[in-house]
Amino acid sequence: MFLTRHFVFVHVPKTGGNFVREILEQHAPEDWQLQGLENHASYRDIPASHRDLPRLAFARNPFAWHVSWFHFQKNVKSDLFNRISDNGKLEFADAMRRAYMGDGQFAPQAGALTQTLFDMLGVGLQGATVGKMENLREEMLRMFAQCTTVPPEMEHAVKQVPKQNTSKHRHYSSYYDDELRDVVRQKDAPVFDHFGYEWEAGPDQPVRSA
Repeated sequence: MFLTRHFVFVHVPKTGGNFVREILEQHAPEDWQLQGLENHASYRDIPASHRDLPRLAFARNPFAWHVSWFHFQKNVKSDLFNRISDNGKLEFADAMRRAYMGDGQFAPQAGALTQTLFDMLGVGLQGATVGKMENLREEMLRMFAQCTTVPPEMEHAVKQVPKQNTSKHRHYSSYYDDELRDVVRQKDAPVFDHFGYEWEAGPDQPVRSA
């Protein structure tokens, strides 16, 4: 999380936050009074001095978010990842089924991205301005500009700095079958519906209706 005198940026995992961090750390003007908190701190951690400022963050298509999270966790191996993947033995689709279906740990709950966004930004995202990671650069400039004047050098950096932590995995569509696709769509329905996300076929995948 980053505090400024104009806004607070909440770093939702796997939504381009490292790119935003680089831009702020290297290009935020001194009078923005940039301060860093714990990387994935939530809105509850915002100090009273900044609590009334706009809260900015990014979301991501839940289909892509789940795949990105899973591949990141292959290296991190959190307790959650180890539980749903049988200590890394299961691949993406089987691990997600284990988490979301039958008597899985998250079967009675909302999808993981919905829970993450609501936990970090507030239920229903009320009071937060959340852009779409798929248009990260344009959305960042738009959201910053709604809060303050963006210096030309920062605008140039946002448009020109290379992407950070680019993923090596395939397009998300190749990791889903129809059953799992429907499960994730239902579980993260609040995110799909709020942001208008839809299924997108990859370059080698057949186009299927939503």
